[in-house]
Amino acid sequence: MRNHAGRLLGAAQVLERPVPLLGRAALLSRGPVWAELVPPSVRRDGLLSLLKRLKQDHRIVAATPEPCEGADPLAGSGWLKAVTPCHLARLDLSADVAAMRARQHGKWRNRLVRAEGAGLEVCQTPMSENPGHWLLMKEADQACARRYRRLPPAFTAAWVQQGGKKSARLFTAQKDGEPVAAMLFLLHGTSATYHVGWSGPEGRRVGAHNLLLWGAQNWLAARGMRQLDLDLIDTRNTPGIARFKLGSGADVVALGATRLSAPGTRFFAPRSRKVESRASIGQEARP
Repeated sequence: MRNHAGRLLGAAQVLERPVPLLGRAALLSRGPVWAELVPPSVRRDGLLSLLKRLKQDHRIVAATPEPCEGADPLAGSGWLKAVTPCHLARLDLSADVAAMRARQHGKWRNRLVRAEGAGLEVCQTPMSENPGHWLLMKEADQACARRYRRLPPAFTAAWVQQGGKKSARLFTAQKDGEPVAAMLFLLHGTSATYHVGWSGPEGRRVGAHNLLLWGAQNWLAARGMRQLDLDLIDTRNTPGIARFKLGSGADVVALGATRLSAPGTRFFAPRSRKVESRASIGQEARP
């Protein structure tokens, strides 16, 4: 998206696929990513313009836009609210080391202290392009045992192939020369995202992931990273992982609701707007 002078204002990634019997579908999953100093009104107008363009070429359009100044940019737009907003954990890396450590919850910090005294050796290296990397295989076995979905190893390999060695960083905790836990982070611009993690019995016993995440925070901050996303918070299905993320001192960040435009949704959209309006009034009435 550009202004009249040709200056780039924002960019968005849209996924497309055919849907049997319905036609082409488009998905805007988060975004657009805006240039600095683009005002909120321009961002909202640009998002609506993009979605209008997508509706011209697709029978189904789903969008989960980024909040704009803490508000849903599609609230009151007439788009059907299909999924309520998700929340993710995000670590602010702009503070100094003492401030980041002070934000940790007491029990989390105690686990960190225990890991620091457990005789673990932590090393960090660029991630390999090999989709058969030992961490990806360990995590695949872990996912099978715990029955959770994950991106395939080919995704990680493609990320590194496209972005180069500086696009992903692997942190490994070893004891007596053998890995007991590992965490992989994807780097993009001035941000990083936790991508894959694994911990064996010894790693879990001594709290190795606390040590790895703390080491990654400091390494990333020292290289100019401003924030670290720890993925979604799911207190219902994975309460332990949610406590780990929040205990690290991460902030809870609300994403936008997922909204839908498809054949028939216009009949449900007015009811959705009424529900949102009542919810908004209820929140404003709270003391």
